[in-house]
Amino acid sequence: MRFHSIQTNPIWEQPIPNRAEIERALQQCSPNSGDFIVLPELCETGFTMRSDLAATADSVQWGSRVAKTHKIWLQCGLARRQPDGGIANTATIFSPDGSEVGQYRKCFLFTPGGEDRSYSPGSGPVVFDCGGVKIAPMICYDLRFPELWRHALLGGAEVFTMSACWPSLRLRQKHAMLASRAIENQAWVIAANRTGNEPNTNYSGGSTIVDFLGETKALCASEPSFISHAIDLDELRTFRAKFKVISDIQRKFLGL
Repeated sequence: MRFHSIQTNPIWEQPIPNRAEIERALQQCSPNSGDFIVLPELCETGFTMRSDLAATADSVQWGSRVAKTHKIWLQCGLARRQPDGGIANTATIFSPDGSEVGQYRKCFLFTPGGEDRSYSPGSGPVVFDCGGVKIAPMICYDLRFPELWRHALLGGAEVFTMSACWPSLRLRQKHAMLASRAIENQAWVIAANRTGNEPNTNYSGGSTIVDFLGETKALCASEPSFISHAIDLDELRTFRAKFKVISDIQRKFLGL
């Protein structure tokens, strides 16, 4: 499967022009049928704490239409209203036929920025089968908590897809942790970050594709752009079978 990470510069709290920009970026990226595309966190609005505004009524319909139009797997960072009335910061995945595969709700909310006061947390990782590839979506601040990634690995994850609004100030830390998560979980990591400015901080992109050895295979600079890389899952599975780190995980240390 070929993966693409699209890096955008969202207009603050303006879903309509941001959707248009994403669709233009997809035209430039020109994915093939069955490719997997990762978009940044809260891609319609930027990292706003106005969750009521971010949870647009037609975001799922939009994501579904885009996925079906391009016949792609599409991971969108969306604010989603939940059955209990809360709003969750989610990574929502759509299939090439436009159906919703499912949503992952961000587990580790960014408390230094007040995210915990605006969004409801998820209860754990999820792993989706996307065209025969086991994919675990993650969102931004989740990167700092390797125990979450370990649980996803034990749930079968082979590729981690991370949607983020990761600020310029800590960009070097992000790259170090992406490599660490890839190495320790013997998994690919596809990370889409935003770029540009918003009222509270600025971003410098650096969207990344990292292989299971921690090697950077593709990297965006600071401008809106995209990166692409084909993943050979047989190579990953062969490596895991030969170097059996996963079988040595001691579940008691994860509370299992």
